[in-house]
Amino acid sequence: MIPIRIDRRLERTPWLNYALIAANVLVYLVLQRGRAEDPALRMYLLHPDQPEVLQFFTSMFMHAGLGHLIGNMIFLWVFGNAVNDSFGHLGYLAFYLAGGVMAGIGYVLLSGAAPVLGASGAISAVTGAFLVLFPRVRVTVLAILVYMWFPFEISSLYFLLLQFAWNLYATILGAGGGVAYVAHASGYLFGIGVAAVLLWVKLLPRDVYDLPSLIRTWRRRWGYQRMVRRGFEPFRGGPTRLHQQGPPAKPVEARVTATRTPDQPPARELQLRQQIAQDHRRGDFAAAAGGYLTLVQVADDAVLPLTQQLDVANYLMSTEQYPAAADAYQRLLRHYGNYEYVGDIRLMLGLIYSRYLRQYEQAEAYLAQASADLLDESKAELARAELAKVRQRLGR
Repeated sequence: MIPIRIDRRLERTPWLNYALIAANVLVYLVLQRGRAEDPALRMYLLHPDQPEVLQFFTSMFMHAGLGHLIGNMIFLWVFGNAVNDSFGHLGYLAFYLAGGVMAGIGYVLLSGAAPVLGASGAISAVTGAFLVLFPRVRVTVLAILVYMWFPFEISSLYFLLLQFAWNLYATILGAGGGVAYVAHASGYLFGIGVAAVLLWVKLLPRDVYDLPSLIRTWRRRWGYQRMVRRGFEPFRGGPTRLHQQGPPAKPVEARVTATRTPDQPPARELQLRQQIAQDHRRGDFAAAAGGYLTLVQVADDAVLPLTQQLDVANYLMSTEQYPAAADAYQRLLRHYGNYEYVGDIRLMLGLIYSRYLRQYEQAEAYLAQASADLLDESKAELARAELAKVRQRLGR
C-alpha cells in the first residue's frame, strides 16, 4: 500500500521538507547512480562493527537503488510536510536528523554487522510523530492487488499503526531480507516518544484531535460506559432502580397534582443543560455530546451557548458522527448568525455534506457562501476547490 496524499491543510509552506527531499535525490543522482560497488562510497555507509559518528549522518542520505529512493521520498512527502508545518523549520531539521541518528543507534545495538544506508529510519521517526500529532487525518492509499491499482481512504491512525506494528513484529522475529526493520522500529519509537513529550510540555500546540486527546476521550468514554453498565444513571446522578440495594419500597397511592414532574420536557431540558454545562467545564466533551444528543430529542429547537455548541459540534465531527455534527453546526448558524467565524462553519458544513454525507446540493450552497465569507485566502481556496468538485459531480 502506497500513501499518495492526506486531507490536512498546511498553514505554511514546508520548505525544509522540500530541501530534505531534494538533498536525498541529489545525493543519489550526483554521487551514487552507477557507482553501487564503488569502494569510496562504502565509507559513508553505517558499519555496525566499526561505527563512526559521521556515518550516522551520511548514511541517512544514501539509497541502495532508485526504487528505495522513490519509496522513501513518497513517505517523506506525504507525512513530512505536515510535521514540518507543526515543528517549524529548525525544529523539524533537528528532529529529522536526530531521528536518523537514533534509528542508526538502534541498528548498531540490536542488529548484525551488515552495513546499512537509507533515510528510512529518519522517515520512520517523522511518521511516528505524524501518528501522535494527526491520528484523525485521512490518508489516500494506492493499493496494488495483482495487476489492479485502486485508491481508498483510511485513517492515518490505522495506516501508521499497521506500519509500526509490522516493523516491530519483523524486528522481534529478526527478519531481514535486505530491510533494516530494527532501524525502522527505532525511528518509530523515537518519533512517537518525542512528539508525545513535546505535546506534554506544551512545546507543540495541543489539539483536540491529537493522539493523547483521543486516548483521554477513549478512557472517559470507557469509564462512562462502565458506570452505566453498573447501573449509574447519567442524568440523575445515582443508581437505577433495578440496581438499588435493600427491600423494595412500599406502594403508595398516586395523586394528580398541578405541578410538573421532573420528567416533563421543560424540567428535563433544564436538567440536561446543567449536566452538559458541567461536563463541558470539566472538558469531558464525550459526555457533553451525549447529553446534547439527548437534549435535541427532548427539545426540537434546542441550542447551547456558543462555546458549548461549537465544542460539541467539533467533537461530533472528530468522532465521525457526521449527520449529528452537521445538525449541530446548522443550529449554531441559525442562532449565532453574527458569529465572527461564520465562514469557517459554512466551510465545515460544505465539507461534511460533500465528503461524508454525499449531499451535493447542500454542499454547494454552503461552499458557495463560505468562499465569499472567508477572509483567510487558503481557506477560501479550499472552499473554491471543493465547490468545483461538487459542481462537477452535479454536472454543472
